[in-house]
Amino acid sequence: MPEEPGTPRSGSGDPRASSSLFATDPHGLSQAAPSRQDGVAPLRHLPEALRLPLFRRYLLGLGPLSLGTWMQLVALGYLTLQVTGSVAAVGLVGAADGIPAVLLSVPAGAVGDQFPRRLVLMVATSALGLTSLGLALAAGLGRASLPVLVGAAICFGAADSFNAPSRQALIADLVPRDQLVGAATLTSSVGSAARIIGPAVAGILLGTLGAASCFLAMAASVIPLLGVLSHGPWPVARTSSTEMGALGRVLEGMRWSRADPLVRSVLLGSLTLGALGIGYMPYLPVFAREQLHGGGQVLGLMYSVGGIGALAGGLALSLFSRRLRRNRLLLAAAPLYAAALFGLTRAPTLWLAIPCLAGISLGFMAANTALLTTLQAAAPPEMRARVMALYSLAYAGGGPLGTLLYAGLSRFVPLFSAIAGGAVVVGLVLLWTATRPTMRALP
Repeated sequence: MPEEPGTPRSGSGDPRASSSLFATDPHGLSQAAPSRQDGVAPLRHLPEALRLPLFRRYLLGLGPLSLGTWMQLVALGYLTLQVTGSVAAVGLVGAADGIPAVLLSVPAGAVGDQFPRRLVLMVATSALGLTSLGLALAAGLGRASLPVLVGAAICFGAADSFNAPSRQALIADLVPRDQLVGAATLTSSVGSAARIIGPAVAGILLGTLGAASCFLAMAASVIPLLGVLSHGPWPVARTSSTEMGALGRVLEGMRWSRADPLVRSVLLGSLTLGALGIGYMPYLPVFAREQLHGGGQVLGLMYSVGGIGALAGGLALSLFSRRLRRNRLLLAAAPLYAAALFGLTRAPTLWLAIPCLAGISLGFMAANTALLTTLQAAAPPEMRARVMALYSLAYAGGGPLGTLLYAGLSRFVPLFSAIAGGAVVVGLVLLWTATRPTMRALP
């Protein structure tokens, strides 16, 4: 399907069409000349992606949802530990969120390439809100048993399986290819700001009104994004062939991703970061209680301070995004992330944990930006959601698998020693990804 007139893209038609650019750069990752939007003088000092009205509206709608998501994350882990008193139950609920991702992410990518991504996002976001509302009622009525919490986590994971690929593909539809790094860092900055504010608010609400109030806030947070998505016009990217069946579209995306050496190496780095680098997060309530001897307020503070480094770094990167080379960004992020996560597992006090949490967030933001924007730019528009689905699977499915792996290893070695070993592996794999010839050739 042809793109609508006015769609903000750096090129037209198939990104692998014959042109001087793609003759020497098969992935289309070379940066174009900076676009100028004279006549918008008040915005001229902002990052270029923010000069696009539709992208600005999207960020404004995304902010409340990110805030609610962090509040819910804190409350879900805290409530699980409160209801069951079991570390294993915390890991089970964290892993339950990833079960739908393993089963649905790849088919969800095919859906995002076949139907308007805005429509897919509206349905998935509505499902997130309704699930949060149901969990708020269960918590408020004292019915939040372990099966209820596991069931809610599965519903969240199912909705996010459809949300994530279309959301990430939509960003590449909204901004030109040469502004993807800036757009990605701005989106990450919104999430980082929410990470600072959301858990702190959640900690206060947990100590005063209880977990149900956090889930209710998450349910309300979907309304602004739904309002933004319901008002157009929105770009309509090229979709995959309607003559190909659903299974055929899924297989096509997997074959293309496997055959491309750049995409293959980036997906491997993403899987390692998702499994071993994100899988520790459900155990933060355990860390707060057993190593820092704190409660809900300490846990909320831990989540909040972790976002400070990512927010500052994201804003800086968005301003200088045109000068950044993706492989160098990944080379810098790999040792920072590994060292910070390793240091967190050895921190005996909150004051030593705080700089480690900030370093983890900054390192993840930089590594994720390099990996994500490479895939967004490399994939053709009609296959972009399917490629991003594999990327989402690496995080949404890999994270819970890493959580279960750490739980299994904790039977033989201390839990935080297992996480420290995982941090070293993450650093080494990201360094390997950054030094691949396909990554070194990127602008």
